[in-house]
Amino acid sequence: MTQAIDDNKFLAAQAKIEELKGHQVIIVTTNVKHLSLFVDAREWQSFD
Repeated sequence: MTQAIDDNKFLAAQAKIEELKGHQVIIVTTNVKHLSLFVDAREWQSFD
């Protein structure tokens, strides 16, 4: 579980850096609950 949490922190940080550069970032995931606290994260099923 710890590895997954660390991976999520890294992913959110990278996405935030890109947002600060002016890019639109959406993380498509099954873990919206935690990632959406930091960046725009959406369920992967919502993308067809």
